[in-house]
Amino acid sequence: MVFKSDLQARFVKFAQAKCLPYLVELPLFKPHAERVAVVVLGSAATGLCVPGSDLDMAVIADQPTYEAISQDPAWNGGLLWEIKIDGVLLQYLCRTYDRIEALCRSLDDSYIYHYGNAIILRDPQGRYAQFQAWLKANQAQLRKQRLEGKLDLLRRRYSSLGASLRAFDPLASAATCIEMIALAIKVTALLDDVPFDYRKRLLSTGLAGKTGYRIEGGVRQLFTLAGEMGQLQPGLSPSAFMFPTRIAAIIDILSEEARKQGFRVGLERPDPRCAET
Repeated sequence: MVFKSDLQARFVKFAQAKCLPYLVELPLFKPHAERVAVVVLGSAATGLCVPGSDLDMAVIADQPTYEAISQDPAWNGGLLWEIKIDGVLLQYLCRTYDRIEALCRSLDDSYIYHYGNAIILRDPQGRYAQFQAWLKANQAQLRKQRLEGKLDLLRRRYSSLGASLRAFDPLASAATCIEMIALAIKVTALLDDVPFDYRKRLLSTGLAGKTGYRIEGGVRQLFTLAGEMGQLQPGLSPSAFMFPTRIAAIIDILSEEARKQGFRVGLERPDPRCAET
């Protein structure tokens, strides 16, 4: 296993030596230990950890085992458990293979990122390794679906932005602006084929590639321009708001790059799996 830093190696070693024995010995999981996998998620798995980072882990079970575990009085309904071990905050949860695969098939950014990059600590049946092999084998198709769907959604949101500005709906317009910035970053990451963290560090992870470097200055400027929404007044021409012009330039760059790479630009119908939530 190749680690990005000594700190990542120490986190994973700590997870293996301290956290894994703790989890498999819990009364909640111990009766099912030979049927569950245990993986490291989050920044420790991706190498983005810093001193003081939490350690995220997951216990993965098949559906019958998950249902048996969930009957235990200690079950928390699938929410995170937290405990400090030797000063490190361990956050752990239990998930099923079926749920993870279903959400990856539905193009869920968070699940593809976290469970695709998970580090396996224990996999007695080899099923988690099989899942990651499936994800790797389908990576190109999943990337294509995500990229085309998000780019299409970005272009559609641009079309709707003008209408909300003309109707002078500042809240709706501001929400659309922020959504478009996030979509632009995600499309950029997919064009550059770099992993991005949907919930944390989207700006730094999503703009880490060649196209990201090209548009980073424009993307950062969009945050400033979106903040000018509060200065707009009824009756003021929407042309006074520069966000649409600047985001249009970025959309053109992304669309051009998508065409160069052989992706479709503009779908006949939107892909609902790419809708932002």
